[in-house]
Amino acid sequence: MNAQALDLCLGASLAHARLQRLLDDALGTLHGIGYADFIVLRTLAQAEGGCLPTAALAGPLGVPVSAVVRRLIPLEKTGHIARPPGSVALRPAGHAVLGEASATAGALCAGLLQGLPAGAADAATALLNHLASGGAAAAR
Repeated sequence: MNAQALDLCLGASLAHARLQRLLDDALGTLHGIGYADFIVLRTLAQAEGGCLPTAALAGPLGVPVSAVVRRLIPLEKTGHIARPPGSVALRPAGHAVLGEASATAGALCAGLLQGLPAGAADAATALLNHLASGGAAAAR
């Protein structure tokens, strides 16, 4: 077992959990949405036409499709999304709250990254992209 690799991966997991809690709290308090809601809205906003198949949200949320469907119900009730059969579409209310929430999330993230040494953010981005893609395991 490679202890350094394990420590790095567990550290990334711990950092994700802390960041998720901070974003969940800030977004909930200021915008009435949670971190997972933010991910849904942002993913839809980045999709062509603001619409995706429901199953396409499973990856960004890191949950099974059944959990995606449960996550979408409150967003539909609040008018942030519409759910045509088999898909999810961003509505104007969702786009509006996403804009406001993005400013909050961006400021929070910028504050957390303040004081990093030069080049550290680029190296961290490369590491996270590598992990998110499956790393070397994806090549096997």
